[in-house]
Amino acid sequence: MNGKARKVRLALLSSIFLIQLLPQAAAASVTDVSDFRLEYFYPAIVAFAIAIPVWRWFIPNQLANLQVAFEIDDDLYEVHRITRDVDDARALLQEGGTAFGVGLYVMGMTGVLLLITELLFDADVYFLPNLFLIGVLVLIPVFISPWETLNAQLVGTRKSSAKSKGYVKFVRRLTTLLILLGATFAVVLYGSSQSTGAATIRPIWVAAAMLTFMAPTIFAYGRIMGASWNMILINKWRTANGRANPIDPDKPRFLNRLFSLLLVVFLLTMPITALNGIITVYHILFNDVPEQRAFDILNYGGVLGYMVFERVDLIAQILFEWQFIKELPQFLSLYLSMNIAIVGLAFIFELTRNLVLGGQSFGGLFGVTLDTPREIRTEVEAQSRQLTFAFAGFSGYTVLLLILVCYKEFGSLMPFTDLLEADRFGFDERARLEATWMFIALGQAVFLFTWALSILRFRSLRSLRFDLNPDERREGAVTFAQGDWMRTLVEEAAIAEDLDALIQFQNRSIEGDPSLIRHEKARAHMWEMAIRGLWPKAIEEAKKVLAQAGGDDDICRMIVAVGHMASRRLDAAREALHGLQQPEGYDEPELLAFVCEWLDPWQGTVEEDDFWDWENNSCIDHLQILMRMLRGWQPSPTDQTIHNDRLTHVAQLSMVSLMRAQRRHDEALELSLQLVRAEPLGVRPRIAASLCLIDKGDWHSARSILSELKVSDGQDPRVLALAAILGQSVDSEELEVALAVGGGRKVRQWINEAPVNPVAGLVVKGGMDEAINANVLIAAHEATRRGMPPRFSFGWLNVIYNYFVLGPTWIVLAIFVYGQQGQLA
Repeated sequence: MNGKARKVRLALLSSIFLIQLLPQAAAASVTDVSDFRLEYFYPAIVAFAIAIPVWRWFIPNQLANLQVAFEIDDDLYEVHRITRDVDDARALLQEGGTAFGVGLYVMGMTGVLLLITELLFDADVYFLPNLFLIGVLVLIPVFISPWETLNAQLVGTRKSSAKSKGYVKFVRRLTTLLILLGATFAVVLYGSSQSTGAATIRPIWVAAAMLTFMAPTIFAYGRIMGASWNMILINKWRTANGRANPIDPDKPRFLNRLFSLLLVVFLLTMPITALNGIITVYHILFNDVPEQRAFDILNYGGVLGYMVFERVDLIAQILFEWQFIKELPQFLSLYLSMNIAIVGLAFIFELTRNLVLGGQSFGGLFGVTLDTPREIRTEVEAQSRQLTFAFAGFSGYTVLLLILVCYKEFGSLMPFTDLLEADRFGFDERARLEATWMFIALGQAVFLFTWALSILRFRSLRSLRFDLNPDERREGAVTFAQGDWMRTLVEEAAIAEDLDALIQFQNRSIEGDPSLIRHEKARAHMWEMAIRGLWPKAIEEAKKVLAQAGGDDDICRMIVAVGHMASRRLDAAREALHGLQQPEGYDEPELLAFVCEWLDPWQGTVEEDDFWDWENNSCIDHLQILMRMLRGWQPSPTDQTIHNDRLTHVAQLSMVSLMRAQRRHDEALELSLQLVRAEPLGVRPRIAASLCLIDKGDWHSARSILSELKVSDGQDPRVLALAAILGQSVDSEELEVALAVGGGRKVRQWINEAPVNPVAGLVVKGGMDEAINANVLIAAHEATRRGMPPRFSFGWLNVIYNYFVLGPTWIVLAIFVYGQQGQLA
């Protein structure tokens, strides 16, 4: 053992001796602009010559295989490609504010590259204009980074409406900037008041102010790193084994596998390193540690490194000789280059890939989620937002930490070190060590907390199934079959409102490509929820289908918009309709946007003249009929219509309900029979006729209709509800059955699932807007039958509270304020 140690020591000393033969720098000096030499511009030329290929080639290549994963079944995730090649990556980098974020990242890297080239060309002399350029390139990302991450973490997944987005964004950003600057200034003022000596403010308080300003970025980085640890570790281990995975979809080469193995080792040591950093800072700041011992602990890698330094002779010798190596400018340039290669260039891209993938949402907890994975798949704006946040948010923190570490480890080679160590500032080596360790420890504390929460998902994450590239196989299956019969079946059933066919299709066992079958079954479920009026579930299913289709499905977007309109979320409906293509003859998106504006009582811009643009449109004509009935409170349906489409038939069915509410049973039966003759196989007209027969007491005819319906559409929930009305035993968990024969909580709970269902709203007694908006005609059917307008009256509890509780309270408060005013006078 001693022989091996001697050989290692001899080899190390020989290497150090060879390095000592290289040019060294005793202290760095700064030359003025007046001392003009052409060679002083060489570092800037070389730095920009390296930065430009990084910007134009390296970054797009690293983003050429971005993927996103979203759940489509229990423990099953589909993984879709966002970018397939460099051209896709370049196109994505031009979207939204991505170019801004990448620009900040390139600025920070260019500043560090310029520092490297300054050291390589002449380590003794720094050219002052180059230092100013380094300061600009580094300080701009450092300033914008916390501002950007603070906005992202406060907003999260909340979206503003299209109309108010610009104004709200400006006010929010201005507010966050004022908060950030105000908190930093407050720390500076408090630190100045607590500082004594020659320095205006002690270095520890300068470090605290810097920590306060950079806190949003540090918290974001720690949260994302902790929540991404599981996903990156598992998938990088798979990459090291040569297996395709959600982060690295292509077959890895040898260098990729080697780098992934090194990254796995780095990730495994991160929790230990984080714990070491936290304990070190706590021990130095809050325990009474001797000056020299504290300096050694900070200088030799924290508490853990110092323990090793004290107990192992060989490692102690290596660490001791490390102090001499740190005096070499060539070693500093090598250190900076390795940091750019590992931290600046490599690891940020790994976090970015996992951020776009959505790995935080299913692989960790307490991460920073800007958009859901389905939104990332369907919206280019969401993809751009991830990249902007990653580059703009991480670049400033990593560059600043790198500069701090350089002043900590290589202070004698860095510019302006003598000025920082002067009594006026007091940033000696101990102060620089403390500031750097504080920055490191805060990020590590956030990481360790998030990691401790997220590690609970490690085992479940390993069992998740990821279907790689299902969109490619789905397109190939459709092309090979020359058209998909499943898509045709689902669309025909949806147009005919054939719930029985949709439900049977979802329960069928079909052979073929699993991704294609999943997609069409999800589409069938989406249509089922929409036809039944379960709009929140319809929105969720439509987003799932839209994500599976890669965002290219206008039908899904319109279902999302209609669902939001049904849920009284008109701003969200506008967002869903924004950007839909409207070619000639494709009026549905424009029609939905018009109705959305019409329904908005606060921001709607529709006037009476606008209706002439939609003359002879069945949807608008029907809505105008309803408005005339409400305006004069004369809900008398008309049987005169010039339209003969499905929407008109549905509108006439609603008139059947209105006639039944007014006890006009003969007219209701006649209208329902007309609809049956027009659509003999329709489920809703036959159910309407059966209900009208029940109203007239003809139970036998109603049961005969039910028998036919059970044969043709036995799984339709509406048929099950009719069976329950006629006394048959059926499952009461279905919405239609619960509303027909249920009571109490079973009925009231459905108002959230079916926000525009009249019966569900009618039983709500809490004054909810659903009960008012969805049921104004049904709730007032007695007033209509009697030929009188409805009358609203307060309940007796409301009267007691207003007159006997609130009234005396206001009087007492007025007397008290009057008395206080008199005393002040």
